[in-house]
Amino acid sequence: MKRTIGFYFAMLFFVMFITTPLFSATEDDLVGTWSMYHSAKLKVSRIGTTTSQNNSTVTLNDDGTFTMVENDPPDTYTYTGNWQLIKKGKKVLISFDQGGRDELIRLLEDWMTEVASGYGVPISDINISLAKLTISQPSIPKKTNIPKTTTIKATGLVSAYLDGMFITRKFSYDSKVSFICRQ
Repeated sequence: MKRTIGFYFAMLFFVMFITTPLFSATEDDLVGTWSMYHSAKLKVSRIGTTTSQNNSTVTLNDDGTFTMVENDPPDTYTYTGNWQLIKKGKKVLISFDQGGRDELIRLLEDWMTEVASGYGVPISDINISLAKLTISQPSIPKKTNIPKTTTIKATGLVSAYLDGMFITRKFSYDSKVSFICRQ
């Protein structure tokens, strides 16, 4: 009886070892269209805060480029950039190209308008200066080959006319982007 139980445990361990992927992710594992979930927050010093949660998609192309489409009703934002596997396929390096940065600034401008209008204050001539933009490097678990959550953070200054008065304020933007599944 003890030998039989020991044999079953040994077989179970062997089967689990064999069925677990032994290799890191490859580009072929990631290329394609992915469903994603965004949770973001924008804070403008001495003006206010806004948050958003929405679904989006990202297409990772085999030439190392990507296109991410974020649906934040009533607007849609399309970010572009580059991606590559790093650390022997254990992480993904993601970066926005100029078009992706411009789209992020457009989103920030729209959100700042939303923050001001939430307080019933008109805002115009918005100018955003990014001081820092960082995108985390999500790890890729061997078992799922689905990248972990990516964090996009931006800080800087916003200048605008707020209720007819020129102001300059600090802002911070923090977005958590989770890969859900391939489509």
